Amino acid sequence: MTSLGFEAAALGAAISWAIGGLIIAGPTKLLGGPRLARVRMYWVTFVLVIIATLVGGWRSLDGGDVALLGLSGVLGLALGDAALFTAFASLGPRRTGILFATNAPMAAILSAIFYGERFSIPALIGTALIMIGVTFAIAFGTRPGQNHHWEEIRGKLWIGVGFGLLGALGQAVGVLVADPVFDGSVSTWAGAAVRAIVGLIALLALRGYFEKRAVVKHPGRIPLKTWGILILSGTIGMVIGKTLVLVALSGGEPGIVSVLVSTSPAIQLPLIWLVTRERPAAGAWLGAALAAAGTALIVT
Repeated sequence: MTSLGFEAAALGAAISWAIGGLIIAGPTKLLGGPRLARVRMYWVTFVLVIIATLVGGWRSLDGGDVALLGLSGVLGLALGDAALFTAFASLGPRRTGILFATNAPMAAILSAIFYGERFSIPALIGTALIMIGVTFAIAFGTRPGQNHHWEEIRGKLWIGVGFGLLGALGQAVGVLVADPVFDGSVSTWAGAAVRAIVGLIALLALRGYFEKRAVVKHPGRIPLKTWGILILSGTIGMVIGKTLVLVALSGGEPGIVSVLVSTSPAIQLPLIWLVTRERPAAGAWLGAALAAAGTALIVT
């Protein structure tokens, strides 16, 4: 595959994540963040376990790897996803997507603290751009006349923003915890499967606490149509998206791959326009562009 092919795979991953995020918007408002994270993880875990088994990746793991991957699953897939989907239910896909971009500067800061990595001038500028972009997208991202339910804010804005930032932090910490495992010969699919298994166990263990405190009164029984949407979203966003990232990283430049993947919030905007028939406000476009540019500076 040529360099252009690897870059196309990275862009495909960004598109997959953007589409997966939009598909999940409806069920998130119906089920609430914690419950949606749990039920979608059933399917994602099942698929990842099947793939890991087919590629024979389980033999590449040892006890230390499983411990780190398990901790990563609790922080990133259980707590992080539950918080992120709660933000989805409160703020909608556009605002939550741009908030998730803050995981890049969070990861950079945590890497500097725990791994001794130094902050470069471009990384500092990138961090500032992301924060400015998030502010623009939240404060000026809606124009008069927009009435689609994706632009509605349920509950208090600052609570939704807090959950979005918490979700981004959980994802950033989860990735950093698991990063040393993937520096060796561990199968990526087996590692992802372990993260999903332990993350699902944590979601089940915390179910009684978090789901009863969700801001929505979810139905006792999930409709089949909603199950179909959850499976579709998990397949597009997690399975296909992750596969494309692996393809891109197998021969592409990591920095370029990361930049292209980080364009997901910006890609969502024309998709939102297409679905809602409402043009996003100038602040939304500017915020997404600044966030993408900031992420590019950090990862390169």
